[in-house]
Amino acid sequence: MGAVFKRFAEVLRDGISLFWIAPLIAALAVVPEFIQHVAEINIGMFASKEAFNSLASDPRRMVWGVLKIVGLFLCIMAAARFWGARDRGQKWWDVRGLAWRNFWIAIVLLVITAIPGLVLPSITSKQVSDVVSIVIGIATLPLLALLIAGLIGDRDTGLAAIYRSGWLATLRILIFAAAVWVPLQWLHELNHQWAMGQSAAAVWALMVFDSLVVGALAMLAGTAMHHGYVLRRTKE
Repeated sequence: MGAVFKRFAEVLRDGISLFWIAPLIAALAVVPEFIQHVAEINIGMFASKEAFNSLASDPRRMVWGVLKIVGLFLCIMAAARFWGARDRGQKWWDVRGLAWRNFWIAIVLLVITAIPGLVLPSITSKQVSDVVSIVIGIATLPLLALLIAGLIGDRDTGLAAIYRSGWLATLRILIFAAAVWVPLQWLHELNHQWAMGQSAAAVWALMVFDSLVVGALAMLAGTAMHHGYVLRRTKE
């Protein structure tokens, strides 16, 4: 248990350190987030709570939402990849270092096992659909660890090995990621509330800070995924 707490402390340290040791990774999340904030400020979204609510779905804001989500997703993956690549003496941006077989097996199986959850509600009762979804969700948990294995370049651990010994790794990945995601997501939402009705200078300052918060959220989540996975291979 002590190793787990120590590893989580390393998640916090290492995730934040990416701001200066791999600023390009931070930029993947920070820049799109800030661009959307520029659009939000320009349309007057933070003038008041009423303006915020009425403009939340404005196309001038939402058009940047796709870019922001893509950037956030890439930042998370790049952060996990960074630590895996460093373990192996590779460059994080060199995709040749990925364990593509593990990566695509995990993706394909996750997509296939998601199909019943989409189909069953229309052909059976909600109770049956919910039970099946829960069973499938539990049964496919190790696929998350396999996905991380592929992302960080672990070619030695395959599907069978993940199902034998990857359950705790998956649990740690989920707990570590949730432990950094939940408070930072809360702060991200709070920043928007603080900005409502404030002066232009205060709004700009809060949105710069918020962009950094989102960058930290993504890098910590990616680091949590790597560090949670690697503990399985080195400590168990």
